[in-house]
Amino acid sequence: MTNKEIAKKAHRIYYSTWSECIVLHLHITLILFLILSAVQVISLLVNGSFSLFDIVDNYVPQSTQRTVGIMVISVVVLLLYVPAVYMLRRYYINLITGDKISTARQYFMHNISSARKASVSCLLTTMMLRLIVLSPALLSSYIVYRCAFVSRLENLNTMVLILFMLALVFTLVWSVFWVKYCIGLSLTKFIITLSPKMDIFDACDLSQKIMDANITRYLSFWAYNIKYIIPCAMIFPSYIFVPYIRLSYTIFVKDLLGSYWQDKYPIMIERWQRRATHI
Repeated sequence: MTNKEIAKKAHRIYYSTWSECIVLHLHITLILFLILSAVQVISLLVNGSFSLFDIVDNYVPQSTQRTVGIMVISVVVLLLYVPAVYMLRRYYINLITGDKISTARQYFMHNISSARKASVSCLLTTMMLRLIVLSPALLSSYIVYRCAFVSRLENLNTMVLILFMLALVFTLVWSVFWVKYCIGLSLTKFIITLSPKMDIFDACDLSQKIMDANITRYLSFWAYNIKYIIPCAMIFPSYIFVPYIRLSYTIFVKDLLGSYWQDKYPIMIERWQRRATHI
């Protein structure tokens, strides 16, 4: 499908399901708001408890407090927000395939642990792979920083300048490679959403295999849609234009996967319904 055909199909689906799309967006926004509120309340309670006994001022440094705060936020996001985004992606898949969202919602209500496991493992694995691939660029950028800002003028010589230029070029080239690698992993979350029991590393390999020949198409899709995103973000509230972008991207991914689009959830839901009926 061309970008224009994807846009037409997204418009058609959006016009027929706009109310569900808006509700889904408001739902995920509410979850994010509740998470931020809960983290703020927890931080206030903890700091208040510490301050009551002068623990914060005397024994707990500010760096430790920030580290604990980041850890609390990370745990809350992993347990609540990441599974919610995973389920939201599943609902948009149902919208473009014509399946009922209510059925998938009932399944998630009774099998939230499986959704949480699939979403968290997918996120952590892809983040780990991105960080590992980025590490050479981080090392070379540190060398650039040392040569450019830390070394004294009297220490600058030909070898330092050569090392600086080599590290700078390597950082730029590797950063481009890293961006290409991240784009190659962009289909992993959809593959896991379609087949939650699939091995995460196999999903990453499949995503890389598909995206190797579709990098230009991926960039052209976002270049085509940026003319809609910017004006919509300036004029309409997010709960109107964000669902359309999600629909367009889901349709694009479905077309990109082609024969690899193998949705396992209908079979999983059918098996769960049979077990529930027997019980």
